[in-house]
Amino acid sequence: MNRLILLVLWPLYLFSSNGDGPIGVRSAALGHASSCLFDVWSARNNQGSLGFLRKSEVGAFYENRFFVKELTQSGFAAAIPIKKGTFGLSYSSLGYKLYRESHMTLSYGMKLTDNIAAGIGFDYLNTRIADIYGNANAFTGSVGLTAKILPQVVISSHVFNPFRAKITNYNNEKIPTIFKLGAQYIFSKKVSILAEAEKTSAQKINMKGGIEYNPSSLIYLRVGGSSYPTQASFGVGVNYNGLKIDMCTSYHYILGLSPQIGLSYTFGKEKIKPSNNSTELPEKL
Repeated sequence: MNRLILLVLWPLYLFSSNGDGPIGVRSAALGHASSCLFDVWSARNNQGSLGFLRKSEVGAFYENRFFVKELTQSGFAAAIPIKKGTFGLSYSSLGYKLYRESHMTLSYGMKLTDNIAAGIGFDYLNTRIADIYGNANAFTGSVGLTAKILPQVVISSHVFNPFRAKITNYNNEKIPTIFKLGAQYIFSKKVSILAEAEKTSAQKINMKGGIEYNPSSLIYLRVGGSSYPTQASFGVGVNYNGLKIDMCTSYHYILGLSPQIGLSYTFGKEKIKPSNNSTELPEKL
């Protein structure tokens, strides 16, 4: 029966798998436009943005994709600023006991100037298929750059797996390279809009975007969407004294809803104080 389930779900895995893609409930609510966000999930989503973090933070998330337990995804991330830069660690797992994709990233980001930060990630990927297939492993990397070009404007770029690492010798199967180019415009302390173009070596361009609205210091409302696959998303976040609870759901017109929930906590005081020349942006959830 489990083998039959795997066979039936295989097209959904091929369509929906983003084991190498962005993680975190906040970015999911914004259509997964993630490279311009400054949060703990930058440890995976863009190590350049990780360089602007000034507080230690840990987080975890869980996604029930299309309400199919065999397609669940979960993970965690941590970011620890030091005197020069920020270290990050992230892990995510997608699938179930007969098929599972795991992705771990050790990352580091630092400011090059007051308004420009760059970062690098070292990635380990594992794919496990039960019975006779076993495990396949690969090591690869990622690089990112984020710039605050105006008080209201952030631009970013990120490349995952630039050298097309091979996951297995069978059929010369390689991990796709993923290019991202993003932008964020902050209208005020309450409203910001994000847009991102993502291109993989195996698929066409995916246009993503979202709007984040902060009606109070406690509540955040988010809405977003993407073009490939065509999905809409919306979510809500609560930030209470550094404890953040995020919820969202994405909707695909054929496969249905994919709810997520996340929890994160920000520790202590800022490790890096901004200079008077930096282009400071409002602190976001």
